Amino acid sequence: MGQEQRKAPMRWATLPNAISVARLLVFVPLTIWLAAEGRELAATLSLAAFGATDWIDGFLARRLGQVSRVGEILDPVADRLGIIIIGLGLALLGYFPWFVLITIFLCDAALLVIGLTRLERVREGRVNLLGKARSAFIMVAMPLHLLSYAAQVPAEPLRGITWWMLLIGTVLHVAAGAVYAVRYLRRQAP
Repeated sequence: MGQEQRKAPMRWATLPNAISVARLLVFVPLTIWLAAEGRELAATLSLAAFGATDWIDGFLARRLGQVSRVGEILDPVADRLGIIIIGLGLALLGYFPWFVLITIFLCDAALLVIGLTRLERVREGRVNLLGKARSAFIMVAMPLHLLSYAAQVPAEPLRGITWWMLLIGTVLHVAAGAVYAVRYLRRQAP
């Protein structure tokens, strides 16, 4: 067990963990419902709140001294599940490019399989800078792309710009996934 892992206790009942759970239970279905109702501007705000709460839960965990191993696991799981579920809903509604969703899903599924076979390596892991950049890029690109469908906003050039942002975020996602896969598959030193 690494020293950093000992510093983060296994606590469930923290405000940051509650925010992570609320992100999934509130903003994910709300975003999809609003988009399905054709309320793109409101759906964009809900999706932006989903992304912002990703930063807020981490900030509060550090600020309030509520960093926990549960939160270190729950936060990225909430990110991945939320992005996949919202992406699927938006793709089915015609708002989101399928290639982004499929690429993210396949990458995450591969990491899940690798992670399940190498749990001891996953438990040691921490988020890397590439993973943080990927999340930030996707969390900004998704709501802006959805915003380009709102009647109140001209579609172009916003849609073209966000399409490229989504492409870059997807490439970063695959690159971050490769880094994690190598980390998980690497042999441990004797």
